[in-house]
Formats: sequence, C-alpha cells, structure tokens
Amino acid sequence: MSRNIYDIDPAGNVLCTYTGESQESLRAIPTRPPPLLALLHAFLPAGYPHSVTPDYLAYQTYDSLQAFFSSITSLLANRAVLEGLGVGDSSSSPTGALILKIAGDTISRIATILFAHRLGTAIEPECKFYRFLADLLNDSAQLLDLLTPAMPYLPKLGVIVGAGVLRSLCGVAANASKASLSAHFALRGNLAELNAKEASQETVVSLLGMLVGSLVVKVVQDRQVVWGLMVGLLGVHLLMNYWAVRSVRCRTLNRQRATVVVREWLECGRVLGPEEVAGRESILQLGGGRGFGFGKMASKSGEYTGTCEFGTYGHVKALAGWKGGYHRYEFETDGYFMGICHRGGNFVMRIALKEEQPQGKKMSTSVSSPLEAWFDAVSHAYHFGSALKDGLESHYENEVPLLGYTSEEQKGTVFAALAAAGWDLETNALETRSPVRVRVGDGKKVPILSEKDSIHQPQISKKD
Repeated sequence: MSRNIYDIDPAGNVLCTYTGESQESLRAIPTRPPPLLALLHAFLPAGYPHSVTPDYLAYQTYDSLQAFFSSITSLLANRAVLEGLGVGDSSSSPTGALILKIAGDTISRIATILFAHRLGTAIEPECKFYRFLADLLNDSAQLLDLLTPAMPYLPKLGVIVGAGVLRSLCGVAANASKASLSAHFALRGNLAELNAKEASQETVVSLLGMLVGSLVVKVVQDRQVVWGLMVGLLGVHLLMNYWAVRSVRCRTLNRQRATVVVREWLECGRVLGPEEVAGRESILQLGGGRGFGFGKMASKSGEYTGTCEFGTYGHVKALAGWKGGYHRYEFETDGYFMGICHRGGNFVMRIALKEEQPQGKKMSTSVSSPLEAWFDAVSHAYHFGSALKDGLESHYENEVPLLGYTSEEQKGTVFAALAAAGWDLETNALETRSPVRVRVGDGKKVPILSEKDSIHQPQISKKD
C-alpha cells in the first residue's frame, strides 16, 4: 500500500514529499519553488505570511521605498558636507576640518545620551509617532548639510553640530521605535529572524539607492537644482514613511488609542478593533483622531477640553496650588487617586496609581489598573459638561445614575470585548514615563482632605 509523508514549513508549504510502498522504499521528492519565490524567501521571515501580522507586508513595502529615497538624499547631503569640510579646496585646513568633525560627533553623542534618558520610556507606547519623527529629524539634518558649503567657519560649526544632534535624536527614536514595531510584527517568537531579514531588505534597497544616487550626484551639480531635487525627494521620503506607519495596526492601547476606543463605546456602545482605530488615530497627534493625541480629552459636546497624565501623588495634590480662578477637586478609588482642575472650558487631570496589595510573598501587578484609571478619566471628561451643570459635588461623589458612569461590571464586560476584538490588555502602553505607584500606609485608604485640613479646596460653583 502506497504511503505519502510530507515535510512542511510553518506556513504549511510542502518542502519534501516521501512516497513508496514501504518504509524501506520511500523516495524523497524535494519541492523546488520558482526562482523568484526562492529569492523572496531570503528576504521574508520563515513561514510568511503566517509568522507575521497582516500589516507586515504593507509596512515593509513603504519602509523599503523610503530607504531607497533616503539613500539618494544622503549622498547629496554627504557631498555637501565634504565640500563644507574643504574636500577639493587646496586652501582649506585639514586641522580645521578635523575640529569640525570632532565637535559635531562629540555634541551628537552627548545628545544621544540625554535624549535616550529623557524619552526612552515614551518611545514604545508612541512608537508610530517616534518612527515618523525620526525621519523628520533626519531629513532636517540633511537640509542643514546642504548649507555647509556656503557657510563661514563658525556658522558652519553650528550647522554641523545642529545636524549631528538631529541625527542623534533620529538614531535613538528610529532604533527604539523599530524594535517596538518588530516585536509587534513577530507572532511566533521569530523577532531575531525578522530583524535579520529586515536588515537584508535594507541592504539591497540601500545598494540600489546608492547606485541611482551615484548617477544623480554625478549629473546634478547646480546648487539650485540640488535644492529642488532634495526637497522633492525628501517630500516623497516622508510620504512613504507616513504611509508605512499609517499601515501599522498596533494591538496595544496607548493614550490616544484608548481614548478613541472608550469614546466610541461611550457614544455608540461599540468596541472598535485595532484595524478601525488605526484608521482614526493621528500619527503626529496634532489634529487627527478628534485631537485625542498625547493625553488630550474632550467632553461630549466638545465644549470642555483638556489633558490627562499619569504621575505621582504629589502631582495630584499640586493641582491645589493652581491660582487664577481654577476650581479643583479630587477623589480616590481602590486603584488610584485622581485630581481634576478646571477653569472655563479647559481642564487638567492627574492620576496617581496605587501600589498593588501584596499577595503572599510576591507583590501582585496588574496592567489593567492603568487602563481602568484611563477609562474613568475619559468618562469623566466625556461627562464634564453634565458634571458642571449639576455641580462638581456630583462629579466628586461619582453618582452613577446621574452622570451615566460605567459600573465595575460594565467595565469588565468592555475589557472582555476589547480582548475579543484583538487588543493586547497585558501590555501597559499608557504610561510614557517610568511608572510610579503610591504606597498608602498599611494598605488602608487615605481619607480625602476636607476643608478642615491644611490644604483647602476652593469653593466649587456651577459657573466660573
């Protein structure tokens, strides 16, 4: 009786077929893919497309195109830098050129350390923004490079240092955001292989870009034509980058995505999935996605707008010191302290998360705690107009029937629906700084300060 046995890869493709009447007579017939497909296997992760997310191909296509145009512009920029350093000019001093190079490298490396320290924790939650920002910084540096040939020595030093700083910021933002995006694309523990294949893709694309760029550099000599060509190529380069990050459908809930999701549920009772939210969110977080970027929130009518941030208990209490007609109140739940300060149509929220209570010898951790707090903050902002009409005391007391707040049972149902829609609720992408937790005495609640305490709450009125 004939029997067939197959070797298959993670995608289910047959690599080799073993056929024969018995185990001893099995004959191996390897599958020979078409030459083009075999070439693609050298640049795509093993098991593609099942080993990566569906948005991988679109992102890599646009990313490869932007790398091609970037290779051409970098050659034009490098030529300008070499001219600025005195290459081809017999009157230039090698020592002066070396000093320019050393100064630029020194300042740029210091900038790398400072930028990584200041914004390192914010890059992963906002990886799409920082990925695009990296190319904005790099393109700005290349435009500065074009200025170097026409500059005197001291201004030239400033331009070279400025371009070096921009490239350092670009390097930190690009490397960190690429690592986060690669982790998003990898589905089967193939992060290392995915990065290796991406390096292969960039190598080929960069080589093609250098070949084309070499012809461009040789043909284009006039400075006005160089500037026009650079502006056009950088425009296409940024457009490719924008489309690349726009195509990514992140599964983690950062501040913008969480606000969009919660607002949609409050308004329509519908839970959005990652693909729908990706179409709504703003990459630069300026005006897209209803302006909900970087912690921005708004009331149902849009009459009241403000921001919300995670911080320390001191940040919550610091709102009490705000002068100039601001009204302030705060409240406490089992998981966090929240302070809200408002004047006119503007408000500011601060959240201080509590430390998880110990369970046995190990301290329990809950990623849902930041998400629950943010859920409540968006809900508070959404109902801000109603709260002011009924008096902020109702907001403070959290009267569910009056303001339509979400109960704990409803939130549990919403979080279950979020997980079913494909969201990753195990990863905390809401806090953009090193997380701080508030330890409350022996675990008991700290009472809310009253008018008799040292810090008095101002009189709360219905109108400013």
